[in-house]
Amino acid sequence: MVGSGDEIYNPVTRTRVVFVTAPADNDGRVIAVDWYVPPGEALPLMPHYHAGPAGEVAESFDVIAGTAACTVGKRRIVVTAPATIEVRFNEHHVHPRNVGQDELHVRQRAEPREPMPETLQRLQLFFETFMALSQKGKVNRRGDITDPLQSAVTFDAYLLDPTYLPVVPPAMQKVLFGGMAWLGRRLGYEAYHAPEVGRQAPEQRASGA
Repeated sequence: MVGSGDEIYNPVTRTRVVFVTAPADNDGRVIAVDWYVPPGEALPLMPHYHAGPAGEVAESFDVIAGTAACTVGKRRIVVTAPATIEVRFNEHHVHPRNVGQDELHVRQRAEPREPMPETLQRLQLFFETFMALSQKGKVNRRGDITDPLQSAVTFDAYLLDPTYLPVVPPAMQKVLFGGMAWLGRRLGYEAYHAPEVGRQAPEQRASGA
């Protein structure tokens, strides 16, 4: 499993991810991940929401450098560093995109009011699997896992409840993803894939960074 300080490179979007704080380090109180995103690229763009106590913050995005745009509810938000974008529970949202001319550095944080070690651990495993599949060319630039059965197996294991897609009722999503995940597992699909850690972008290797 990836630990705090580990870096993973996504060759599809040339994005780097650094785990700042892993849930195992703090009894499941917080997970924090730094994204380094080139101009024109983005964090995964699947619209979704996190079910939970109304009005409380589900996750936040600290824009440390660059300019980011994202959608939260019906609002399109554009901010330039330093700034923080907060997403509350039950708010439909799309993750930030780099709309500036320079690299975007954004820290994604989830810090629930009460420790949620199991939920945050699953979130970390999703991040790791997402990046591993990206390294294998199985994720597109939007951040979609391109194999529907792999997507269902991973989504069902690590994101579903409390994370849901908009429009489709949660109970129906559990049935649909659960059924596809069952089929995927029967066919040999695994929810978790380990990423290659410490992989650098080609421009970093060339410069000796």
